[in-house]
Amino acid sequence: MKDERIDRVQVMARRFHEKGAVSQITMRKIDALALHDKPIEMTASRIKEIRLKAHISQGVLASVLAMSIESIQKWEQGKSQPNGAAARLLYLIDKKGLESIL
Repeated sequence: MKDERIDRVQVMARRFHEKGAVSQITMRKIDALALHDKPIEMTASRIKEIRLKAHISQGVLASVLAMSIESIQKWEQGKSQPNGAAARLLYLIDKKGLESIL
């Protein structure tokens, strides 16, 4: 069961950040905590959609994620799913764009 308190803290911290009371580094740490708390589900179609939205090939995505092209192909075919850091990076690319992790 997800703890909603983390989401509320994140919203409050974002307001303080907008007013200059919370630094960018602190905001990134809070965002990371909130992201870590969320279950990340990456379906084959969602992964392909993320890649196409970023206008990159499977090879480029593989390079950005430090994965093999075969892994990206398997994800997009639904034969396997990303987990751990790869899933989190895909989530960030989806929400904030490819530039957010480069």
